Amino acid sequence: MSESLPLTPRRTDTGLLSTIRGQPPHIPDHELLRCIGSGSYGEVWLARNVMGTYRAVKIIYRQTFLDERPYEREFTGIKKFEPVSRSHDDLIDILQVGRNDQDGCFYYVMELSDDAVSAEKIDPATYEPKTLEREMLSRGRLPFEECLRLGLSLAAGLGHLHKHGLIHRDIKPSNIIFVNGIPKIADIGLVADVESSTSFVGTEG
Repeated sequence: MSESLPLTPRRTDTGLLSTIRGQPPHIPDHELLRCIGSGSYGEVWLARNVMGTYRAVKIIYRQTFLDERPYEREFTGIKKFEPVSRSHDDLIDILQVGRNDQDGCFYYVMELSDDAVSAEKIDPATYEPKTLEREMLSRGRLPFEECLRLGLSLAAGLGHLHKHGLIHRDIKPSNIIFVNGIPKIADIGLVADVESSTSFVGTEG
């Protein structure tokens, strides 16, 4: 795991969660609408691209790392994982990877999870991601047939990771999202190289 310094989240006057500069960095072709998650290393933002499509943008900040080396390693890793993510239906797609050295960060754009309430209809003001954890909390025990389909789908995604020498270190309901109703393995920051005990792509949070 990369060494890092913790972020100190705070609320801006607009109600958006911002941790580094008080305002989010510039992401080409995307308007950042609302912070929907944060952790020790960065933030996840709900965004809208120039075509009007909603996306999720993960932003990782340089100043949360003790030195340059682990930060650059994480950036290199996410670039390597990008094509793998788009080669299987059961992995969340990484659509774009970039960096903004002026604002001291790199970022990656991902497909957006369905809304927990309205499914594919997204309202930026109320959006909450649909995860398997939320489904279990709202519905209770899931039917056997649905569990079987989920298990087969996720096993296929994990098998694809293993085929490329990668493992996911924290498979749990909160890390399974739904995109157009299809379950997908998310939180790619917990994907690691089989030959290494350290993070291969991304970061926690």
